[in-house]
Amino acid sequence: MSQLSSKLDFFQESVIREMTRKAIHHDAINLSQGMPDYSPPEELITGLLKAMKEEIHQYSITYGRYDLRKKIADKFRNYNKIKLDPEHEITVTCGASEALSSSILAVTDPKDEILILEPWYENYVPLTHLAEGKPIFVPLSSDDFSLDQEKMLEKTTEKTKAIIINSPHNPTGKVFTKDELKFISDLCVDNDLIAITDEIYEYILFDGKKHVSLASISDMFDRTITVSGFSKTYSITGWRVGYVGADIDIMTGIRKVHDYLTVCAPSFLQYAVLKAFDLQKEYFAELIKRYQENRDFLVSELEKLGFNVIIPAGAYYLFADISDFKMSDKTFVNFLVEEKGVATVPGSSFYQKDSRTSKEGERFVRFTFSHKIETLEKAITRIKRKIEKM
Repeated sequence: MSQLSSKLDFFQESVIREMTRKAIHHDAINLSQGMPDYSPPEELITGLLKAMKEEIHQYSITYGRYDLRKKIADKFRNYNKIKLDPEHEITVTCGASEALSSSILAVTDPKDEILILEPWYENYVPLTHLAEGKPIFVPLSSDDFSLDQEKMLEKTTEKTKAIIINSPHNPTGKVFTKDELKFISDLCVDNDLIAITDEIYEYILFDGKKHVSLASISDMFDRTITVSGFSKTYSITGWRVGYVGADIDIMTGIRKVHDYLTVCAPSFLQYAVLKAFDLQKEYFAELIKRYQENRDFLVSELEKLGFNVIIPAGAYYLFADISDFKMSDKTFVNFLVEEKGVATVPGSSFYQKDSRTSKEGERFVRFTFSHKIETLEKAITRIKRKIEKM
């Protein structure tokens, strides 16, 4: 008898985190993991120091500080157009990852089918298996990663329980349109499905795009779980403070899981992120400007080097087609990271293993442009030198 759970048979090591370790080992520039090299806003640092001085070191209430939940509720109402009760319908979590974990575990019974759009962020699949659900992969369009409505309908069965939506989308930067979200909402209503939306990149949008939360669409409030957090917007990925909002009936279940999974998010960091709500509109405008300039620079330079880039509309990643280099994605990323090069992520790691679609993923490499322009310039110089040696 094995000492380990059979659930682990479905797990693989995080390829993203593996590439970060390779970047450290080879002294490479890390364009694999979305870790900004920008400093957080000064207001958050001030909040952190104040939390230390006031000795906020013990547990907070399990669901998060009420003043923080109240601020999050205001943000949900004003930005996401969702009305949530901070007392009963919002929970502060240990990052968006824990919010997703608690949500999937709370709504999934053994053998429930969970629709996952492919390519997908790598956490969704193992979390579904942990909950003893069955991931059902729905490929996005291969040319622009738009929603394939026929495949969505085909994959939805009487066993389907939920769908996971990520917009802006990691790894492609796709931003789903309101029409696409309306199709998803109709699908959920018609088939009595729950939607779990990962909206962690909601403020990082380009070319005038606007964020639309699925829960704001008619008839979706009481069947949508909305996940977000502070990591990406404020360059504090290591602080691990996220949150989740849902109708009270669903949130009651999420809170039960959260309580025993992590007890509470770090108390002093909850206090510190309160300062995020003091930031003015100018901060968010600058955030978009910064990342759009980074995107445009990286797209332009990669195209000059022979990459075929699918231009992202949001988040801070891009998928680059490496077909012209006549290498598989894994061979290419290992070639790129060695000898103090640049770390990226093989595209196949965002697809189901050993499948037709994983072959589709082998023609892509994911870059993050979550770094200062100076870092990206150094990375391009290194990539150019590596490619010249091919």
